[in-house]
Amino acid sequence: MRRSFKFLSVLAVLTVVAAPIPKIQAQAPAKPGLGNPSVPYVPTPEEVVMGMLELANVGREDVVYDLGSGDGRLVITAAQKFGAKKGVGIEINPGLVNKSRENAKEAGVSDRVQFLNQDLFKSDFREASVVTLYLLPRLNLQLRPKLLSELRPGSRVVSHAFSMGDWRPDKRVAIDNRTAYLWIIPARVEGNWTGTLSTQSGQKIPYRMQITQSFQNARAMAEIAGTTVSLPQIRLVGDRLSFEHRQKINGQDMRVRVNAQVVNNSLQGTAEVLNANSTETLSMTGTRASTDQ
Repeated sequence: MRRSFKFLSVLAVLTVVAAPIPKIQAQAPAKPGLGNPSVPYVPTPEEVVMGMLELANVGREDVVYDLGSGDGRLVITAAQKFGAKKGVGIEINPGLVNKSRENAKEAGVSDRVQFLNQDLFKSDFREASVVTLYLLPRLNLQLRPKLLSELRPGSRVVSHAFSMGDWRPDKRVAIDNRTAYLWIIPARVEGNWTGTLSTQSGQKIPYRMQITQSFQNARAMAEIAGTTVSLPQIRLVGDRLSFEHRQKINGQDMRVRVNAQVVNNSLQGTAEVLNANSTETLSMTGTRASTDQ
């Protein structure tokens, strides 16, 4: 009996060892989408919600989109406490979308806010003047091209906790030991520009600029009235372009301060020419030769 028992025990072990091992299928990396939430729901504290909306300077003319809107608190607060004329929450969790709609009704703003069960990468938020985010660093980077290409210049983007890689924020603030970042969508100014500076007496001074751009910063080589000038620091805030440079005009060292608005392929603004004794303001117009924006 003892030997038979040993034999059966060994046979049982061999049977287990010889049993086929189930195959484990390798899973593809998660992609953002309705069926596969990429960010766990973590509610943004109320004081951070208020701070983000204040950082974006939300007002009565704003359309606020919250990408990954959770229970809807940010969009609801934008309408209820900041008077935003419209708020839209994009959320991939249908249960949270339903909860958001209930919260909006309870807050009395359901006529001004809506919540959509959508993939934020496929959503159309071109009408937004403010976009808010509480996602993850990799998702911010994936969204960056869409934000830059679809939002109008001057639109504001505010992110809770996470930045946008090498796109530096226009402002960064601490809110209750947390960080919020603000970016202002810049106009696209890269290209070759030609135009004129017009004096008050009617004199026309031709200029050319070749601008290269990196987000809200740009630089240029310019030729003004036959003189080549380097413009290493051009600042963009929305559709507004500004820079200063020094140049000799009629043998005198002058400081020139430019402020202009860029709309598609046109530029219009002023150039102030300052010296120790006087200031002259010239009107400035320009056209981009290249239509590649």
